Amino acid sequence: MLVGKLTDKKQIVEILRFERTVRFSDQQGWLMINTDFDKPNHLRQGFQWIPASTRFDWVRSFTL
Repeated sequence: MLVGKLTDKKQIVEILRFERTVRFSDQQGWLMINTDFDKPNHLRQGFQWIPASTRFDWVRSFTL
């Protein structure tokens, strides 16, 4: 599990995947994040795509 703290929002998120291209944008480099990763799998709804250029205060890897 890869977790990071967003610089802008001061929010801790799970980083799920990186994609070079996505269908909804011509820009390259996107990260899929989960904003409510502390909830059980069937209740998670906070999935978002953000540009890969987004700044993080820190990023850590955790093994479950």
